[in-house]
Amino acid sequence: NISHWLITNKLSLNVAKTECMLVGSNQKLVRTDSTVNIVIDNTKVKRVRPGKSLGLFLDENLSWGAHIKSISKKISSRIGALKRVSFLETIYKSILQPHFDYCSPVWDNYSQGILNKLQNRAPRNITHSSYDIPSSEVLDKLKWERITEMQTKTKCILMYKILNGLQPEYLRDQFVYRSDVTHTCFKLRDTVLNKLALPLPKTDYLKRSLRYNGAKLWNSLKPELRQTQSLSKFKSLL
Repeated sequence: NISHWLITNKLSLNVAKTECMLVGSNQKLVRTDSTVNIVIDNTKVKRVRPGKSLGLFLDENLSWGAHIKSISKKISSRIGALKRVSFLETIYKSILQPHFDYCSPVWDNYSQGILNKLQNRAPRNITHSSYDIPSSEVLDKLKWERITEMQTKTKCILMYKILNGLQPEYLRDQFVYRSDVTHTCFKLRDTVLNKLALPLPKTDYLKRSLRYNGAKLWNSLKPELRQTQSLSKFKSLL
């Protein structure tokens, strides 16, 4: 009981600002009573779909569609402004790039199509390039990385921090090295090269989660990268 837990720990909850959400697959949500009510201190908690937490929009299916739609609107409106100001590249990196980067390891598997298009628009406005010129040439002209490359590097750095004690312990507990699996069926070579055991992805949720795709990405890195002793060296080798 949330109310009792708060009282026990001498905490208070502003019920007027509290929201709730049912999370699950479409099939499970259909079978769930849509009239579910949560009441705390005789006050009904507002149900939302989607809801916002720490700058991220979450929906009932954890598809991140609402979040991607939100940042796409912000990025699109700011891209248009690039045509009207000087110091365009600096403006881009200060007001647009953060939207591509914020918490991207959580939602990057859902976003490739629409955000790639938005990233391709921005350098055209900065360089005043014609749409006849391939996007790859415009990006190369500015020496910009593709969004997929940036997000992959961001996730690699996060995995390094998690596995080397630079992130909270609860994140480290999500991953197991192959060498620590008791009923090991892995090749000896894999167990000594800092590879992780992959969970069996029975659902799309797990396939898209950091627990699975983060471990898969880590295993795809070169051995010298996985065995790097410092974060700065790891970043330089990426």
